[in-house]
Amino acid sequence: MSKWLLSAGAFVVLSGAFGCTPPKVVTQITSARDQMKFLVVQGNSQQIVKCQVAADGALSGCKTMQLVLQDED
Repeated sequence: MSKWLLSAGAFVVLSGAFGCTPPKVVTQITSARDQMKFLVVQGNSQQIVKCQVAADGALSGCKTMQLVLQDED
């Protein structure tokens, strides 16, 4: 376990030192009928990925949806 943590820590430090982009992280998943939507965060940007779910659980036809946030007046 400690080797894994050390490796992960070294990766984070090295990726930051060499200007790599932040990782994409799925923060939320929603599912309804035959669709799944994933909220993907990378640094300060967010996007939603929408996929079709087959009967066996396989994902297909994944598309990025546009996410527009507006301030309330």
